[in-house]
Amino acid sequence: MTKLTADTFDSPAAYSAALAEFLRSDPRAEPYIGYRAPNLEHAANHLRGLQALIFDEGWSRLGWPESTGGLGGDPRLRAAMFQTLWDLDIQIPEPFTTLEILVPVLLVFAPHLADELLPGLLRGDDTWAQAFSEPDAGSDLASLRTRMEPDGDGFRLYGQKVWSTFGHLSRRSVLLARSGGPGHKGLTMVLVDLDQDGADVRPIRAQDGENHFSEIFLDGAFVPKERVIGELGQGWAVAMYMLQWERGAWGWIQQGRFHKRLEQMLAWAPTDQRHSASIGHAYTLAAALRLHTRDTVERLAREETLGPEVSIDKLLLIDAETATWNTVREHIGARLETDPDMHWLFGEYMFSRAAPIYGGSLEIQRTLVAQRVLGMPRD
Repeated sequence: MTKLTADTFDSPAAYSAALAEFLRSDPRAEPYIGYRAPNLEHAANHLRGLQALIFDEGWSRLGWPESTGGLGGDPRLRAAMFQTLWDLDIQIPEPFTTLEILVPVLLVFAPHLADELLPGLLRGDDTWAQAFSEPDAGSDLASLRTRMEPDGDGFRLYGQKVWSTFGHLSRRSVLLARSGGPGHKGLTMVLVDLDQDGADVRPIRAQDGENHFSEIFLDGAFVPKERVIGELGQGWAVAMYMLQWERGAWGWIQQGRFHKRLEQMLAWAPTDQRHSASIGHAYTLAAALRLHTRDTVERLAREETLGPEVSIDKLLLIDAETATWNTVREHIGARLETDPDMHWLFGEYMFSRAAPIYGGSLEIQRTLVAQRVLGMPRD
């Protein structure tokens, strides 16, 4: 195939068609189509090969700036890549979702880090986590206690983080810590290496038996001053900027998975008219999420700064994820829990039960929409 450049494709649709043809025809992609992971750790290791393949061939570099090792071009090509992978029943490597949230933030607040580190993230040579929540500071990040203290050419970190996705498989983590007084203004965001003395990462086994999350204990872990993202005391503003990418990118990626699972569900089990209403309901909510997050992705590609309205993306995600998996369980029935070949699918169902909580709880998002989008009074 001709070497890819920013001008190779005139639209996301043309890119998707070409990527699909490449993945169907190249034998190196065969191990990833229809892949079912026995566990999370196996998936992380296996899918690094997919990341390396599409990076080396240029597919995942399109839509990222050339300064960071990308090939330039329309940022919407990144969203088109995710949809194409789901259409082919290829699992999205977790690092892709993380970098779609974190790297756009670095491009604005720490471009030197994006230029240095993005190629390794894209290729799968490096993996990052997020460390924001704490045992006593989940939705209320302004009350977090992890602190950073000056030490020579950098800072030492002390405290505890929890619910860091893929933390035990990550080499680094973006972390929010207290560099000043109480409240929002005393927070700073940094990038810390987790493979050092003073950083202890412990996986948390979830109800589905997988280590989706980790807790991170910090006892003097060092952060060089050049790893500060933004300025000291600017952490809250950086975190708020990050939210628009977390809501938009995550919601778009997940809608592709919901549509694929509903399609597969109908192929795996005979259609029962008793389930038609719930199937239609799930498809409607998944389609609403697709349309809304597509608009969010379009706006982000135009470099618009989004506000509290991104909470609507999370609310639509909660509804679509809950409805999709309720329908899958209802339609497939006991096989979902008893058929060994569906163990991986049952794991996805179990994880979906956390949809109203992870990444911003249902109640918090409704409050944000009510007060900051609709202008309703606090009382």
